[in-house]
Amino acid sequence: MQVCVYLCEDSIEGIFSAVYRAYADRRAHESNRIMLRTPGFNRELFCEYLPVETDCMRAVKVARTIQRDISGRAYEFVQKAAVSCRPEKADAIYRFIIEGLTVGSRVMDHLTAPFMQTLCALVRHTDNETHSFMEFLRFEELENGVLFGKINPKNDILPFLAGHFSDRFSGEDWVIADTVHQTVLIHRRGADCIYASMQEIDFDELALHYSAGEETMQRLWKTFVDAIAIRERVNPGLQRQMMPLRYRRYMREFPD
Repeated sequence: MQVCVYLCEDSIEGIFSAVYRAYADRRAHESNRIMLRTPGFNRELFCEYLPVETDCMRAVKVARTIQRDISGRAYEFVQKAAVSCRPEKADAIYRFIIEGLTVGSRVMDHLTAPFMQTLCALVRHTDNETHSFMEFLRFEELENGVLFGKINPKNDILPFLAGHFSDRFSGEDWVIADTVHQTVLIHRRGADCIYASMQEIDFDELALHYSAGEETMQRLWKTFVDAIAIRERVNPGLQRQMMPLRYRRYMREFPD
């Protein structure tokens, strides 16, 4: 039996568009696969590759179907898996939806199914990275009073930070920039967050103008961190375990 591979964009809208197309084509699901469309991917013999354009209207229909016919918890689970950096997420989400539309919310209990094992690992990685950046994110005050922070996550977790920082800094204007995925989270004082793509901006090359007291506070913070350290008890291995090197890129208390 020839395998049909649907090639989609690396986004939840792209994956849902491929799921919609797979159902619309009425092929046997066991002979279908969904794969992310990445440069230079390896083609296999005896496979038909079908590019799928992202269609937001179709993606919304799939999202509503998951929430209505499976559960809201299942939809949140799929959302967290979809922002993963791992390519196997696309087909695992497809298998999850197929099973979920058959058994409903009980699909969340099918922990021994291969697709659930894959998705659970992806969601766990997403959750862990989200919580880490909640702790490690550093804001800097710009001259216009806006708080600006940068992160460099492996997964596209920025939307999952919105609730936490909106609650903690509800009375502040702030921006969080994801320098890897080139997206931003914008919060206005007393308003909801806005999530936007900034593909044309290199955040690492962005010239920032700090407020009068920001550079002074940065120097004081570095001095404080250095002063409380006990040189004889410095443990670099434990430091890397508790705070991996990749999280330190935008933390001012560490050397460049």
